[in-house]
This record gives sequence, C-alpha cells and structure tokens, in this order.
Amino acid sequence: MRVMPAISVIVVLLAAGSVARAADDGSARSGWYLGAGLGTGWTSDLTQEGWNRDRFCTPDAACFDEVPIPTVSGYRWRYDIALDSGAAFELSLGRFFGRTRLELAVAQRTNDTRQTFAGIAYLDGSAIRPRAGGTVASNGRGAIDRRRVRSVTLDAYYDFPNAWGAVTPYVGAGLGQSSVEMAEVRFATNYRNVSAAAERYDPPLSFYNSVQDEGLNDTAFVWRLHAGADYALGRRTSLGLRLTWSAAGEFEDTGAYETHPMHGIDPDFTNTNAFSGGRSWTLMLAFRRGIGD
Repeated sequence: MRVMPAISVIVVLLAAGSVARAADDGSARSGWYLGAGLGTGWTSDLTQEGWNRDRFCTPDAACFDEVPIPTVSGYRWRYDIALDSGAAFELSLGRFFGRTRLELAVAQRTNDTRQTFAGIAYLDGSAIRPRAGGTVASNGRGAIDRRRVRSVTLDAYYDFPNAWGAVTPYVGAGLGQSSVEMAEVRFATNYRNVSAAAERYDPPLSFYNSVQDEGLNDTAFVWRLHAGADYALGRRTSLGLRLTWSAAGEFEDTGAYETHPMHGIDPDFTNTNAFSGGRSWTLMLAFRRGIGD
C-alpha cells in the first residue's frame, strides 16, 4: 500500500528523536502547543471516470436504425479535470518530544475546477458508432464547480533547533483520512433534429434528454511529506513557512438524475463517478504557540 512509506518515515523520525534526546539532553524540549496555518495550494489534474446502466440506444447512434431498436448495456465516460490554485488552512495540536514533534492536524483545501470531456463508450467498452446519415444531434454539457478536501492527519516532525540562529528547519511526514467533495457536479444533454425536414419521433426526442446536478462526496486515505523552517518570535512562539506534498487515494460516489429516460423504468436511476490523481503542493504560513507549563 502507498501509505507504508509515510508510516516508515514517521517511525524513523520518532526513533531519530529518541536517539537525539539521549545524545543531547541540552536540546531536549517538551510540552504542548497549538498551531495555525494559512496558505495556497496547487494540485495536478484529476481523472474522472463515470458509468451507468442506461438501456436506451440514443437517436444519434447507429443502433437506432436497427429493427427492433436494441437495448444497450449502459454507458461509460471520461473527463480530465484541471484544478486551479486555491486557499488552504490548518489547525493543529502538537507536543514536543525533544527534537521530535507529534501533531494532530485538521486541514481544508479548496480548488476551482475545469472539466474537459475525454470520451464516451458503451459500458462494456465498445465504441458508440454514429448513425449513418443521421439528422439528430446531441448537445452534452458538463461542469464541476470546485473540489474541497477536508483532512485529519497525524504528522511527525524532526526539528533541527536553532540550526540557522533563530531559525529552526524541520522535515516531517504524516497520514490520515480525508473527506473529498466535488461540489455542483452538473451534466445535461438534449437531442434535436438538424434536418430541414421535420422528421417525427415516437417517443419524441426530448424523451432522451437527461439532467444531473449533484454534489459528490467520499472519503480516502491521505499521506503527506513536509519541509519547512520556523523563526522564533519568543520562547514559546514561532512563525514560519512550510511546504507540503500530499496525495489522496481514489474516491467515488453515486448520484441521481433530475431528468432521465430511465426514470420510467427506475425512478431512482443513478450513475457513479470515480476520481483519481490530484497530487498537491501547499505553501503555508504557520504560527505556533506553546501552551501549559
């Protein structure tokens, strides 16, 4: 599993902290602290793959000319999703163990999205052949408003106290659970006759139209790697910069349609969309304040 490298790094950091304390008691630190961070994040493209079990052959496909018109197995589609840079913030509770710190962090990152259609096929993967000489055109439109990731992670850090005077550089790693939301997932398609002659259809072309407007949510593992440096503002407070690389596992959710030809057969007809990819970088201004004695 991909969480194993993060687990290994945490174990190494904790072990290194124990060794450092034993070797240099003068640098030992202990106590609890609170932290807060605000910054911006960049995320690589996502891949979206969706599917349903729509049985209807659409009037712009070759199967529509067969007699009788056959049923199909369903449909499978793909999109590429680019994510804009977005805001990120984090709250944390941690404890020093000499040069090592353990930290429980709650974070949120939001990115606007740009969805690009990448292809569609039948559910079994076979190509959808266009209707020869067909006079019906379809107009499919899809969009996703934004992606929001909320995470809870346990992170371990190894500090190099005062390595650059009042500046303490550090490295770290963590893992946890994230809640991923794709907000305002919208899709609509309609069919129209583009010929000069008004050919009649029974049922009418509008029967094949579909509309979806949903929010999709799921949970996934998240793992993180950190590098940063803190400047001491006083004995108990610091301000610094932290660069974090993070990755989340694949997630998927099922959504309903507002309008769909399958509603006459199944009023609760749904589709499923899965999202993968999306490795992130976050640059954050981090404040830390010691609490307690």
